[in-house]
Amino acid sequence: MIYRKKRGSLKPHNSSIILNLKPILALRNILHPSAFLIKIGINTTAANKMLKGEAVQINFRQLTTLCTHLNCTPNDLFETRAMVLPPGHSLEVLAPKPEVMSLSDFAKSKTVAQMNELLTRANAIAEEGEAERI
Repeated sequence: MIYRKKRGSLKPHNSSIILNLKPILALRNILHPSAFLIKIGINTTAANKMLKGEAVQINFRQLTTLCTHLNCTPNDLFETRAMVLPPGHSLEVLAPKPEVMSLSDFAKSKTVAQMNELLTRANAIAEEGEAERI
C-alpha cells in the first residue's frame, strides 16, 4: 500500500508568492470586488480568502476565470514577498508593483488643461496607429 504524504499546513504568511488582486481590481475600477468574484463564478469562501490575502491555493479554473474577466495574465495577479532572488531570475516579474491609481482618481488630480493635452496626445497616437495599418 502506498501512502501519500499530507501537505503541510501552508499559511499565507509563510508563502513567498502571493495572490494580490487589489491592484488589478483598482485598475479595472471594480467597486465591489467580492460581488464581482462571485458573479464570475468563484465561490464565496474562495473569493473572501482571495480578497483578504488568505488564499493558499488557486486552481486553474479560478485562474482562467480571473484572467479572462480581468483581461490580464497570471503574472498580473501574483507577486513575491520577502523573497531573495538572484539577479535576472524569472520570478523578478512578480516583484511587488507600485500602488495603482484608478483612472478616475488620476483624472481628478489633473486640471482641465492637462486633461485636454492628454486627450490631444492620445488622439495623435491613435491617428499614427491608423496610418501604420493602412
